[in-house]
Amino acid sequence: MTAMPELPPPSDRFGDLAESERLVVQSIRRWLAGGAQHEMLWRQLARELPAPDARAALGGLEAMIRVRGAHARRNIAYHHPCCPCIGPDEAGLLSLVTAVQRGQPALAHHIAAQFVRPAGMKMLLAAADLFSGALKRGARELPLRFAYGAAEAEAAPLPAPTLH
Repeated sequence: MTAMPELPPPSDRFGDLAESERLVVQSIRRWLAGGAQHEMLWRQLARELPAPDARAALGGLEAMIRVRGAHARRNIAYHHPCCPCIGPDEAGLLSLVTAVQRGQPALAHHIAAQFVRPAGMKMLLAAADLFSGALKRGARELPLRFAYGAAEAEAAPLPAPTLH
């Protein structure tokens, strides 16, 4: 486990993300967009990952979004799949997946609390683990941009929800 971030925080530009991060953001966007984007997402995951990992990644992503919807603290904002920008909620979900994959449980818990009520925390973290684990097995390791300890998690105030 890395104690310090490997990269600075992402900008609001999709093109500034690492390839593995772009895959996560694009997966989230395509799933949320629905319709034909679901098929495009499956094709992308099937190209990028071995078949068992592609299925696990899709299952974990779908579970993440369903849990987030069922236990939502608020609505989230996201961009269309081709948009060159990254919104704060997209960056937050990317950071959640990264924190889970990179063994940063305090950070993952803190981020998850921004998206779901307490009843959904364990389920969201488990779904993020399924998604991030499948990516990691498929050699799509996410760069750590934040390191966060338990003491920081308790001291940090929760930001106000973003309304769109």
